[in-house]
Amino acid sequence: MARKALDIGIRLERQEKKILKLRQELEEAQDLYEKLLEEKAEADREKLFEAYKKSKRSLDEIVDFMKGKADI
Repeated sequence: MARKALDIGIRLERQEKKILKLRQELEEAQDLYEKLLEEKAEADREKLFEAYKKSKRSLDEIVDFMKGKADI
């Protein structure tokens, strides 16, 4: 009976180590995901700004259009 308890204890320790490792991997993956989202947002802002620079419309006209208020 003592052997089974020891085996369970060892198995519990191993499982705890796996959980800790997976938790760290998850945190790293989440950090990378957030960084990639920020990079995408920056690229979107740049794309929007470039489109604005090429446009003949004023900033107010573009903002109104994006809000659905303008008849452009």
